[in-house]
Amino acid sequence: MSLQSPDPRNGPDPNSPPDYHPSYYSILRRLLLCLSWLAASVGIVLGERSAWLTEIGVASFGLFVLLTLPRLRWDSLAILGMLGVVAFLLLAGIPTSADLMQGGAHILIFAALLPTMALVRATAMTMPSVHMTQQRLALLPAHAAASGLQIAGHIFGGIINTGAFALLSAAVPADSDLAKRRIAAEAAIRGMVSSAAWSPFFVAFAIGQNFVAPHYAWIAIGLGVVSASLFSLGSLLFLDRGFRFAKLAIALACMGPVALRLLLTLAAVLAAALIFNLTALSAVVIVMPVLVVIQMGRHRHHIRTIIRDTRTALDQTGDDIVIITSAMFVAFFAIQTDGIGQIVELFYVGVIPGWFALIAMPVLMMMASVVGIHPVITSTALFAVFSGGGADVHPALLVQSHLIGWGAGTMSSVASLSVISCASLYNVPARQLALGTNLGAGFGYAICGGGLLAVVNALL
Repeated sequence: MSLQSPDPRNGPDPNSPPDYHPSYYSILRRLLLCLSWLAASVGIVLGERSAWLTEIGVASFGLFVLLTLPRLRWDSLAILGMLGVVAFLLLAGIPTSADLMQGGAHILIFAALLPTMALVRATAMTMPSVHMTQQRLALLPAHAAASGLQIAGHIFGGIINTGAFALLSAAVPADSDLAKRRIAAEAAIRGMVSSAAWSPFFVAFAIGQNFVAPHYAWIAIGLGVVSASLFSLGSLLFLDRGFRFAKLAIALACMGPVALRLLLTLAAVLAAALIFNLTALSAVVIVMPVLVVIQMGRHRHHIRTIIRDTRTALDQTGDDIVIITSAMFVAFFAIQTDGIGQIVELFYVGVIPGWFALIAMPVLMMMASVVGIHPVITSTALFAVFSGGGADVHPALLVQSHLIGWGAGTMSSVASLSVISCASLYNVPARQLALGTNLGAGFGYAICGGGLLAVVNALL
């Protein structure tokens, strides 16, 4: 799962508590979030010279969280409750105000990621090349439709995450029977979530790079291209009974209008990271708004639409931001105090074998997701155990195993936003999507992906 808010075009989340102050309350939350976003962005560019602005950003974000807590969905409150239990077990005591400021500065960048992606998603929805690709997908012959939707979901998902589902669902005729809608939804989910293995635009990658040195995170992206390609090919061969490579060519042809733009986007992020020595997350936060401004300049008549949809997404993205930053906050202090290391020593003394870590990471994330435990909880805990020398494993391989686990878990969980979004857009019961074909696909992805990484780790 990519922990992103539902597409703003789908309207407000019916599970959210009512907003009793829809005007000033929402405006204040939006302003606080934007100030945090600005502080994080400026901090990336200026570094320590903007320490005063970072402190303002942390304070603003703290107020944003406090104002958002009463509006959280019940499932989000449950996740926060579990994070609270983890914090109680791991932390030695109550952090001081200085500790809180230090932790806030550390996680402020995460408060900028989701607003950035909301802006990117709103912009992509207005692009003519995206609409042209959408039209081509709608014209795919029936025998190539599932393959086309999985490939399109993978490519679009790598940039706009769950926003891909809104685009792809429009390519499925409204009068299609339930079986065809289910197959289409399953294919779209498999494609989108598996792009987390290589895309720096996912929250999953932002979490992974938080535990390793920046260059290991980039190596993990390269590994992800291989693992995602193998999963895509394997799932097409095993799940599409009539699969032929000619179908793959037809599906790829549909992506022609957006292919160059997507490659240029990835190249811009990579170039900025290498030239300015930025992490992948920092490069995304800085580069993507610049590309959006360029797009606005080319299509000025879409500016109002982009701003409106971004504003709506910011109003709806509070749950995701609070959960992600809370998980990273707990992880920051857990690493600082080594609380989880002390707990692990009660069961196992010494360095954990690398093969075990690489297989356990995706399999446990996937199994926990099936019973409703979000990957952000399991991955945070497992990273704290296996990273930093806790396991005899190459850091890049550990990040990749986490990304595989994220994809495997989110394609097979009734609590996954990917599953929930597709269930609504394709009018298919969420239980059928989570516990059907993709359940086996997710488990196969986790065990085979982790096993392959274990072999690579043994050869290093």
